[in-house]
Amino acid sequence: MKNFNYQTGQKGEAIAQDFLTKKGYRIVESNFRTRFGEIDLVAAKNKKLIFVEVKLKIGLQFGSPEEMINHRKIWQIQQTAQTFLQTHPRIAAQYSSYQIDAVCIVSGPNQAIQINHYENIGTEI
Repeated sequence: MKNFNYQTGQKGEAIAQDFLTKKGYRIVESNFRTRFGEIDLVAAKNKKLIFVEVKLKIGLQFGSPEEMINHRKIWQIQQTAQTFLQTHPRIAAQYSSYQIDAVCIVSGPNQAIQINHYENIGTEI
């Protein structure tokens, strides 16, 4: 099960990365890990650094990907983002502001992929 979750996560991140790149975002880093957690993608657009949470669900039988993002998850991303900024001062100095986005993906064997991009889901950092 753990291997399936890892593969699903990797698939979701690849879809989100492609989606964001087509929207004009530049991917700065992926899978940044700290003791607080992980940031799936760090992207940049218009002098803003964006910390992206990616959620992929295969079908909607057990809820939507949006339901998996709660206040605790946003807090975790904020803490991890602060660590990213502290450990990457050259990158942080290039951007005037920061925010947290979410890319929620629904996929299934017989359905088209649905992608929803939510910008600034947490208070700007």
